[in-house]
Amino acid sequence: MNVAKIALVLILWTAFHRARAVLVQGLCHSGTVSCANRIGCIPPLWVCDGGKDCIDGSDEIGCGITVPISMNFPKIPQRTNPTREDLTIGNKGLNVPGVTSARERLISWFKQRRKSGSSVDKWGSQLHRVAVALHLANGSFFSPGNTIGQEITYELTIQLLHRLSKDKKMSSEELALYIHAMMVACMNPRDFYGLNLVQELRKRTAANANYTNPFQILVLCNSGDPMTTTDVERVMAAYDSQHRPFWTDTQALSSLALACLSTKFNLVKDERILKDMLQELKRHQFRNGTVDNLKTTALVLQALLIDDSFEKDFDMKSALESIIQSVSGNITLLNAYYALPVLFGNSLLNVSSSHCKATPETEAEALEKALNVNGGTISVQFSVWFGDQIELARTWRLKMHPNNSIYDVIETVSKIDNRQKVQYNVVEGKPFVTSLGGIEDDPERGTFWFIHLRNLNKDGEPELMEQSPVDLKLRPNQEIILWYKPGPWSSHPQIATSTTSN
Repeated sequence: MNVAKIALVLILWTAFHRARAVLVQGLCHSGTVSCANRIGCIPPLWVCDGGKDCIDGSDEIGCGITVPISMNFPKIPQRTNPTREDLTIGNKGLNVPGVTSARERLISWFKQRRKSGSSVDKWGSQLHRVAVALHLANGSFFSPGNTIGQEITYELTIQLLHRLSKDKKMSSEELALYIHAMMVACMNPRDFYGLNLVQELRKRTAANANYTNPFQILVLCNSGDPMTTTDVERVMAAYDSQHRPFWTDTQALSSLALACLSTKFNLVKDERILKDMLQELKRHQFRNGTVDNLKTTALVLQALLIDDSFEKDFDMKSALESIIQSVSGNITLLNAYYALPVLFGNSLLNVSSSHCKATPETEAEALEKALNVNGGTISVQFSVWFGDQIELARTWRLKMHPNNSIYDVIETVSKIDNRQKVQYNVVEGKPFVTSLGGIEDDPERGTFWFIHLRNLNKDGEPELMEQSPVDLKLRPNQEIILWYKPGPWSSHPQIATSTTSN
C-alpha cells in the first residue's frame, strides 16, 4: 500500500470517528448514540450509511470520502434502507415505509406552533397536549439541558396559575390534561403552589354520580392515586355507553384506563374483560385500514398497543400507513397529539414521572437544615400570594435570628423548597425580587412581585414596602408576603404604601 492510500485511509478513519464523536454526546440507551441536537438516538451502524436518520443530519457529517475498491479497508456494516422505517411495538418490529419522515414532520409541526415574538403564551392554550405528545416522542425532552422543554415547563406554570386564578371554573377534563402535562414536565401536580390538583380531580370524579370520562380515571391511575373497584365500574360504564358519534373514542380511552387499573393489585380479576374490549375495537376497522378518522385511528392504535396480540384480526400496518398518509397533508392538533406517540410505539398509558430526577430531600428535612439556628429566635410567617384577590397562597412559619432581614427569610424558604428559588435585580447595590419559582415580573400584563408586611396580632391590610428586602429587619409575629399581582397604581382598592423601614 503506497503512502497516498495510507493517508486516504487515515483521513477516512478520522472523519468517521469525528462523526461518531458528534453523536455520542447525548444521553441514550446502551447500544445507541445521540444525534447532535439530542432529539433522537440511533444504532451506531446507522452512522455514515448514506441515509439521514437524525433530523439535523448529524449522522452523515464527514462521510463524503469514498474508498477505492482496490483497497482492503474493512467496510462499515451497512443496513438496508427499509430498516430505517422500523417501528418497535412491544417485542415486535414492523417495517412501515414513511414512518421516519412522518415522525419528523409531526415534531417539526409541533415546534412551529411556537410564537417567536411573544414573551409569554408562546405555545397557546393546547400547551398541555403539546407537552405530552413531545415527551411520548422523546423521553428526554424535559431533561435539564433541553431549553425548549424548560420553556414549556415555565409556560405551563404561568398558564395554569392564570387559569386557576381567573375564574376557577376549569373543567375536570382540562384539569386532567394539565396533570398529565405536569407529570411529563417533572412538575408535582400534588403540590402546585399549595394546591393538590390530583386530589381535586379525585373529588370531582367522586362527586359525579352519572358519567365519568374514562380519561379522568386514566390520569388518576397514571398519577399514582389509589384506585378502587368503583373506578373499574366507572370505566366499564363509560365503555358500554352509547355516546355516538364518539363511541369508539370513548371505548379506546376506556381500554387504556382499564389497562392501567389492571396493573393494580386485585382490581381487575378477569383479564378476559380487557381482551374482549380490545377485540371489539378491532371490529371498527375499515378495509382501507382506518377506524372512522385519523384521530380515532390513532387513539384505537394506542389502545391496541396494550396487548401483544395487536396484529390478530387487525391490519396494524395498514392502519399505520393511513396515519402516515394523513399527516402528509393538513394537520390538526388533536390528530398530531394522538398520532405522534403511536409512530414511536407509545400511548397515553406511558405518561408518568419516572424519567424525572427524584426530589433530593423532603421539605421537613430541608426545613431542619435551613433552620439550624442557635441562640434567641423570633417567630415569623412567610407567605406567597398570587392575584389581586389572593386566588392562590402558600405559607411557611419560621423561627429566625432577631437580627436577620427579610432577605434572609426569602433565602431560607428557597432552601426549604427548591421550587421557591428567587432572582433579583440589583438597583444601587440593593437586591429587589423579580422572579420566584420561574415566574417573572411581566411588564406587558402589569404584574410584578411586591413585598408586603403585616402584624399577625393586629387587623389591617398588608403594607406595601418599597425598600429592598435587605433593608427590612424582622419583627416578632410578623408576616412577610411576597405577592405577585398588578401594580398598586392600576389596582383597586389601593394599598397604602410606606417608605419607612419596618
